[in-house]
Amino acid sequence: MKKILFLMSLFLCGSLLSATPSGDFKMVKTSNGIALYERWVMHNGNKVRELKVSFEVAGAGLTDVVTLLKDAAKGSRWNVKSSAYKIARTRDEHVWLNYIRYALPWPMEDQDCSLKYFYYAPQAPARSNTIYFESVRHQAYPRLKNVTRLEGTSGKWVIDQLAHNQSRITYQILTNKSVTVPRWVSDPIVYDNILTTMSRFKSLLQQQS
Repeated sequence: MKKILFLMSLFLCGSLLSATPSGDFKMVKTSNGIALYERWVMHNGNKVRELKVSFEVAGAGLTDVVTLLKDAAKGSRWNVKSSAYKIARTRDEHVWLNYIRYALPWPMEDQDCSLKYFYYAPQAPARSNTIYFESVRHQAYPRLKNVTRLEGTSGKWVIDQLAHNQSRITYQILTNKSVTVPRWVSDPIVYDNILTTMSRFKSLLQQQS
């Protein structure tokens, strides 16, 4: 059960583009200026949870978010329970590969994921920019023995420029797997893990912007 809850709370597998919306997002919790929303959508025949986190920060733009996401040294500091965070560059500076490994207590196996990040550089300064990510199979990050590979992950980061040098950062992610664990058990873990992750990310972003 812990393995299922951990998968849900950190890297929720799925595709944002292929899901069928079934209502607006509803706020479920706030912490440290960070708002967490959720909604339930139909995806591959299952009703699954889609999460969205939003917060504001001063002076941070697309370049700042990209820089932090590409910073392998800081990756494990903001990703809850991560034991490894690696970056592989590509010929296109707007595309990179990301590997994350999560340490789980015995007797469960560690988990990892291999992701591709990409974004489209605006021709002129834009008020809104989006960074996408999705699971990818790549020789840079082969499967490891006794490590469970999390596949199917996809989502996005949206950076909106606001007035008075403020920016709104929105993180959105969806899983294509339904979970049979009762929500009264899973929800507190899901909410706390993602809010802690985003709080750490916000703090590091504020430090560098």
